[in-house]
Amino acid sequence: MNASNASPVVMVMAAGASTRYGSAKQLARLPNGCTLVRHAAVTAIETGLPVQIVIGAHGELVRAELIGLELAIVDATEWWRGVGRSIAQGVDALVARVGKPTSVLLTLADLPQVTSKDLLRLAEMHRQSPDRLLVSGFGDNRGPPCLFPADCLPALQKLDSDDGARGVVKANAERVVAVPLAAAGFDIDRPSDLLKMPRQG
Repeated sequence: MNASNASPVVMVMAAGASTRYGSAKQLARLPNGCTLVRHAAVTAIETGLPVQIVIGAHGELVRAELIGLELAIVDATEWWRGVGRSIAQGVDALVARVGKPTSVLLTLADLPQVTSKDLLRLAEMHRQSPDRLLVSGFGDNRGPPCLFPADCLPALQKLDSDDGARGVVKANAERVVAVPLAAAGFDIDRPSDLLKMPRQG
């Protein structure tokens, strides 16, 4: 299998409408005053890897939070069709910009406990085993951040539902490796979740 050995591009998903949150979740402020979306973007940039962020709902407000950051911004114009479609549009833009397949380290803006070290751990595991599809394991669950080898990009480009990339992971079950990452198990879904945020360090 011809998987790319190149460093992955970190793709931060921040396109959702935040219906359960009740307002623009991307703009929710963490205890340190930073918005969720800027925190996720800075965390990705701290890896030293190329970074792309996908925005959609609340686009202009979210874009304003990213001023001054060195990353590519992609507008998911069909974000309302679900996160799968936003991922597909993000990968479309990445392929168009990069011009050749590359691996994608997919993460979400609402995972404030995930650190740059966590993302780099996945990137290092990819360099060691470039054919593997890496998913984060937390308890009995699996999910983002996930690292998709280059040959998975065509499947990601076909996504068109609210089920995210689960179908791509399932279709490649024989080469999926779950990487223990407790931080991935804490996401911000409702305003009250900010009060439950575990202390880091």
